[in-house]
Amino acid sequence: MKRKNIYKAIIALSLPLWGLGGFSSCSDSWSDHFEMEGTNGDATLLQLVEKNPQLSDFHTVLKATHVYNNNHRTGKTFADLLGSDQTLTVWAPVNGSFNVDSLLTLCQTEKGDSAVGLHFVMNHVAHNLYNMNMDTDDQVKMLNGKPLSLGAKTLDEAEVKQGSYNQPATNGLLHVVETEVPYAYNIYEGLTTMEEFSHIGDFLSHFERQELDEEQSIQAGLVDGRKVYSDSVMVKDNALFRVFDQIMSEDSTFTMLVPDRSTWETVYQEAKKYFNYAGIEKADSVSEYWTCVSLARDLIFNRRVQRSEKDSIFSTSYKTEEWPYHVFYKPFEAGGLMDANNIKDSLRCSNGLIYRLKKWPFTAEDIYFRPVVEQGEREASIIDYKDCTFNYRLAIGDSISGNGYVDIVPRTSTSNWTVTYEIGGTLSGTYDLYAVVLPKTVYLSNSRDTKPNKWKTTVTYVDEKGEKQTEMFSEEVESDGVHVDTVLLGRVTLPVCSYGQQDATLNVQLRCYVSSRQTQYSREMFLDCIYLKPVSDDEEAALEAKQRKEVRK
Repeated sequence: MKRKNIYKAIIALSLPLWGLGGFSSCSDSWSDHFEMEGTNGDATLLQLVEKNPQLSDFHTVLKATHVYNNNHRTGKTFADLLGSDQTLTVWAPVNGSFNVDSLLTLCQTEKGDSAVGLHFVMNHVAHNLYNMNMDTDDQVKMLNGKPLSLGAKTLDEAEVKQGSYNQPATNGLLHVVETEVPYAYNIYEGLTTMEEFSHIGDFLSHFERQELDEEQSIQAGLVDGRKVYSDSVMVKDNALFRVFDQIMSEDSTFTMLVPDRSTWETVYQEAKKYFNYAGIEKADSVSEYWTCVSLARDLIFNRRVQRSEKDSIFSTSYKTEEWPYHVFYKPFEAGGLMDANNIKDSLRCSNGLIYRLKKWPFTAEDIYFRPVVEQGEREASIIDYKDCTFNYRLAIGDSISGNGYVDIVPRTSTSNWTVTYEIGGTLSGTYDLYAVVLPKTVYLSNSRDTKPNKWKTTVTYVDEKGEKQTEMFSEEVESDGVHVDTVLLGRVTLPVCSYGQQDATLNVQLRCYVSSRQTQYSREMFLDCIYLKPVSDDEEAALEAKQRKEVRK
């Protein structure tokens, strides 16, 4: 999408009213924020614009467009601003370079008026003085917060008119430009205002809020123990910025991968079945939230914090404790996340790029249907036990998860104990259930106790009606006693999801199953963890096909 004829884009927008921060506090305080310095000339910026017949359309728009203070229209226009004693630099586009009638039509409504101010007027005005000469190579922060490149004779893509720049005024400088300065959406604006991205943008917009900026606001004192402000400045915030990073920030450089609507709907429906929160309050809303977050959180990358993009990149959701998730290796090679063959084209934004994807680059196992590990030594997860005591031990080793394990000690030498773990963070899907059992040598390297363990497993889970269902795996299993042994306990399909919830929906009970005559087994167990491995749809289908084939035989 070329950033031209911006009035066409504004017409299609459905924007909230934008506050203009400190500069647009009530008109009486304008000069308190930006006082005039180092300027000369005999006329104000407004008067220079009025005198130039080539700027009559720009002058008309200035008089029609109001300044907004915290989303509320004031009685002042941008013409008043250019006539004030603030120090400003203006790049005024000549007649015919923009559609003045469309802008004036928009100014008839508050929403359109605010949009014209944000996207057009403030995109041509900056605080302070910016000369343009052969040595100019700078970046200008416009009134709308957009950082634009300033060259010898250009502001972004707009060229100055020969002989009509560096015109001094009593309150600043005027440059006349041949074309309008195109407005650049940041990534957040692109997602939340452009129809082609609304399948993601509508979700983001739902969590948008206006928040008080205490640093920019002027405190008037305390009333009943609470701060009150004589000049409050509101800024746009979104709770999802804590998940996806500050994708509205003009001071960062992001890359975002965006699938088209059809692709998004397909992967959304596939993912939604794993986020079934039946039985809890507002289950549909919770399901929508976690489905969207799980799909989108690995689509955004902050290029300023990457170490070596050639070798690997990590999304804005990356946390060191979650490694290796949210990390993608050899991203620009064939089949990699940023493979050029999977990118239709890109949209340049003011704080990065949006890449339009040809196809979805992830599997469910890549981004949300991941293994669940419950550490054996996590005391809070043990919700019931019988005929045993515990020793919680640290142990560092490549094959020991979480750097620890629990030593389950039978109450007596003949006690067949039971231990029940509560396991949270599961999705509504199928898992293969494992127990990782350690040999006695992890505690005493010269131990001669190599007797294996033997036990049975029972799982209890919540169904879609909120009722508990219990399933006992028919086979007894055993470890080998010599090695770190990952023992398959059985396969379980969970009807509902507990991901992101305080209450778990799955309990796993291990029950020692050694008779008095089976002296070849040990009742003491070193349990590293309980491990749930996701079973993909393809694996389930293959198993079902195999079982049908065996039945026919």
